[in-house]
Amino acid sequence: MRALRIPGLLEPEAVGPIAPSFETSMETPEEGEASMGPAPTPSPERPSAPRPRSVDEAQTRQLHGRIDELYRRIAGGAIPDPGSAEQALSWLKQAREALLKPDGYDEAEYYYSLALTRYAIARRLWRWSYTYGLFVFLWGLAWLGAYLWALTAGRGYSARVVPPGYEGIWEPIMWGGLGGVCGIFYSLYWHVAIRRDFDRQYVMWYLVQPILGSMIGMIIYMIITVGFFTIQGTPAPANPLFMYLIAFIAGFRQRFFLELIDRIVQTFTPNPRSGNS
Repeated sequence: MRALRIPGLLEPEAVGPIAPSFETSMETPEEGEASMGPAPTPSPERPSAPRPRSVDEAQTRQLHGRIDELYRRIAGGAIPDPGSAEQALSWLKQAREALLKPDGYDEAEYYYSLALTRYAIARRLWRWSYTYGLFVFLWGLAWLGAYLWALTAGRGYSARVVPPGYEGIWEPIMWGGLGGVCGIFYSLYWHVAIRRDFDRQYVMWYLVQPILGSMIGMIIYMIITVGFFTIQGTPAPANPLFMYLIAFIAGFRQRFFLELIDRIVQTFTPNPRSGNS
């Protein structure tokens, strides 16, 4: 059968074969080639999670042993303060629980370090109490003996030290120093026997207590003899024991002395003016 010819149209033989496009060649493989399939789409890169530190069984057993040892020491009274001991035991419990987790070694080591630090501080304070604390105690005993000698057998020596007209200043100085020594013993008793938190950073405070107490006793003598109580409207006491008592209390508690000085300053200082003027 002859093909029908339509005027204005090309014959099929005149149209060359259509060249396959790039996409078509990718989708339709030639004969003898295997189909590659659709091109894979690249997936976004995910940040890799940090890998846990590799811990072998020996390290875990070793940490278990250290926790057990610290448990025994704290239970034996290595930390005298009950609150600190309870906190350290709580940290050890958390360390033991963390070791049961697959990746809990670092957490367990952290809690164990906290408990070990609390234990080390307690042991250090105990050691300071019977080294520096013992030195401070002997320091206070030496000053106590010196002041007692000055108030008894050393009264005759005061005539060669005290200038004329100030014979009464010797006893307030000694009683103020005795107050400082009493402050040393009381503070040692409180921080070594009761609180058990003696800190060597305060050794200088202990060393200056007798000297500062003597200076306070001397200033109180000058305040009373100048007539401060007469200025306040109260006659100066005739009994010198009142002066000694004030000197002792001021040497024992320096805050009392500071409050007394502040009272004197307020006496000679005019009242501040009120208002905006």
